[in-house]
Amino acid sequence: MSALFFIIVTFLTAIKCENNTYFAPSLFLNHGGGPYPILGEELNKEIADSLRNVSNLVDLDRLKAVIVVTAHREEDIATVSSSEHHSMLYDYYNFPPVSYTFKHNAPGDPTLARRIHEAFEKAGIPSKLDSTRGWDHGVFVPMILIDPDAKIPIVQVSILKSQDAARHFDIGNALYQFRKDGVAIFGSGMSYHNMVEFKKADTDNDNVIVNNEFDGFLNEVCTGDVDEVKDRLCTWMEVPGGLEAHPLGEADHLMPLIVNAGAGGKHPAKNIFKSVFIHKFKLSGFIWDKE
Repeated sequence: MSALFFIIVTFLTAIKCENNTYFAPSLFLNHGGGPYPILGEELNKEIADSLRNVSNLVDLDRLKAVIVVTAHREEDIATVSSSEHHSMLYDYYNFPPVSYTFKHNAPGDPTLARRIHEAFEKAGIPSKLDSTRGWDHGVFVPMILIDPDAKIPIVQVSILKSQDAARHFDIGNALYQFRKDGVAIFGSGMSYHNMVEFKKADTDNDNVIVNNEFDGFLNEVCTGDVDEVKDRLCTWMEVPGGLEAHPLGEADHLMPLIVNAGAGGKHPAKNIFKSVFIHKFKLSGFIWDKE
């Protein structure tokens, strides 16, 4: 009788655990300028605070892993990090020496990486596994601030060199299923990213916001009718200010946002971050946290 009781309790516990699996969000993060958010640089403080604030938006303790779609890895096909441990790739230049000592020793997740690869292949998205490349600063900078104890396993997913919006939305769509297993989708980029304008702003004191229309477009689309999101995001280059915000061929920092939208499911996003970067450039962050 006691053995039967033990079997019943074990079975019911398993059902309870399965039913209580955390439905993880899809979250677009602005990761700032190089390592500046970690360094506490003044213009990146709001970005750094927003990254630390992720713990108030996401139940990090219940996450099984995080898929980080990084603007700083462009490949011909979707590439998925698949090692148990990854080195840091310091893909920035002329920063203080301490910037090249930052570590984020979270584990990888080879099993999850293989499942992502299989999901991509099933969806008709060419992909490959890579166990050698380190995590770039699009991964380790936000994750150091989000998960300073480095407990959450990470799988890095590249964007595509094609910068094809529809294809990136499809990548997100294929990743949606992992949210049901407690795996969050973090897109790491910038909603405005024009390096020429950033450099000019350092010496330009007019402090006039330059991207009101495009920032308004992103907010309207991401928080609006989910049936229109893909089609509208695919027209981003035609939107006033679109190519000023993300110059042609340099839209790498917008692609993670489009992946997040594709992984958003059947409910609109909520804006979770509004800031003005270098006194001129509006930035927005979004979360899709419903099934």
